[in-house]
Amino acid sequence: MIGKIVKGSAFKGCVQYVMDKDKARLLDSDGVLTETVQTITNSFYTQYLMNSNIKRPVGHISLSYSKHDAPVLTDNKMTKLAKEYMQKMGIIDSQYIIVRHEDKEHPHVHIVFNRIDNNGKTIPDKNDRFCNEKVCKELKLKHGLYFAEGKNDVKLDRLRNHDRVKYEIYHAVNPQNGLNYLRLKAKGFGIG
Repeated sequence: MIGKIVKGSAFKGCVQYVMDKDKARLLDSDGVLTETVQTITNSFYTQYLMNSNIKRPVGHISLSYSKHDAPVLTDNKMTKLAKEYMQKMGIIDSQYIIVRHEDKEHPHVHIVFNRIDNNGKTIPDKNDRFCNEKVCKELKLKHGLYFAEGKNDVKLDRLRNHDRVKYEIYHAVNPQNGLNYLRLKAKGFGIG
């Protein structure tokens, strides 16, 4: 289980992205009208007006799981995991939608939530990247989800920012991964 957190300023683009994919399924929601992308967007925007000083009111988290966990990840299980994740991350008392996608080989859901809670207060995001790692590990342990061994099965071309740098350093200093390092360098990953 890996969580990727993004914050944005436009509800419409985010909601369209998660809802309009082929085979996208809305698993759960709270506080939004779910008839159309526009009604969901309008619901988020109306609550945002309670505290429109925040520049990035859109919270978007993708929770991705190993393909090894696919047999046990029913819609109900993924909904339960997403709601437990939100609770542990302090994303409470706010609007959200949870949408499952099946466009990749690994199971994953997208959570779109309003960073303005039901009382007009901003949901804090201090240290959310560190908290995200901790919560994902806790939930994997608690629910018996797959833990990859080592760092060799990571899809390096999909990593961004600090995650990419961590793996570049790992492969550069680990002599057993010299070939992977050379492949990365040859692909233009800017290592070296």
